[in-house]
Amino acid sequence: MLLPRLSFLTFLFACLLSASALAGVQKPVPLFLQENLDAQGRQMPADPKLMDILAYFERKTGLRFAPVILPWKRAQAETLRAEGIIYGFSRSVERLQKYDFSESVISEGVWAITYGDPKPALKSVDDLRGKVVGIGRGFSHGLEFDQARDRIFTVQEDSASTAARFKKLLAGRSDLMLWPVRQYDTSRDVENYINQVVIGDTHDAELMHRHFDVSDRPLFFDTVHFAAAKGQYQTVLRKIDQAILRGRKDGSLARVLRDYH
Repeated sequence: MLLPRLSFLTFLFACLLSASALAGVQKPVPLFLQENLDAQGRQMPADPKLMDILAYFERKTGLRFAPVILPWKRAQAETLRAEGIIYGFSRSVERLQKYDFSESVISEGVWAITYGDPKPALKSVDDLRGKVVGIGRGFSHGLEFDQARDRIFTVQEDSASTAARFKKLLAGRSDLMLWPVRQYDTSRDVENYINQVVIGDTHDAELMHRHFDVSDRPLFFDTVHFAAAKGQYQTVLRKIDQAILRGRKDGSLARVLRDYH
């Protein structure tokens, strides 16, 4: 009895898909995004500003995205299986062998965050020699970072919880953590942003009474992209590239990225 019903539903679903295709309905493109956990390990909602940026690309490309928030390493694995594309991705030597990247959407400085006196003098990559550097799990911070990791410094991957990452620094389990910041160019602005906004958003009483220091300058510079498995979603990436180039030229991309930190 159950089998004929399933067959009928399968047939009906196939008909609906065919009708949608004939009507020119755009099939959504799965878009994998990085998860962000609160202090209790619960998934936090996607940043509204990020959703504005994705809506901008939908308008400019005619694509429809189906956002899927996942642990970052799983998001990368799903992308490699050609289950969708990924956003918020930076290039590394290894990734360039496996993924096709869009034009850069964002350029950002990657700053060192430390805790305790005296504040270390961190002005170049060489100042990280022999140090334990905390980064988000599954992260890369660009090609220069990729070349220096495990050669100049040791990388320790942190959880997706912002509060947990800062508490790890408090406990001295790493010498510093790296944090990418868009829009701010000075150490003072970045330090204010980290202590007032990022720490404030954790709502963690233990962190609220601490002050974290920021390096005098970015230690790395990185770019953020859409990406897909090699040879996959080429039409999608081409439309995104066209939107990026047009958006740079007419200023609309800079406007939608404003205040996205």
